[in-house]
Amino acid sequence: MNAISMSLLKKTSSCETDLGASVTAMGALCEPGQTAVPLKPSATMLAAGARAGGVSVEIAWKIYQAMIHHAD
Repeated sequence: MNAISMSLLKKTSSCETDLGASVTAMGALCEPGQTAVPLKPSATMLAAGARAGGVSVEIAWKIYQAMIHHAD
């Protein structure tokens, strides 16, 4: 095998690993009750959470961070 073939094989296996990880992650989202959420909520999301909880936007942000960082 020449150097170009070796390089292509190495990249292909890395892509396959990345693809496999992506498929696994997407499979987890297919479980009932699971959804993707942004790591940083929009201002609208924070305002809605603050209103719903009767707390300040700052507290809503802390609650959101806690939920994201401690998800099962």
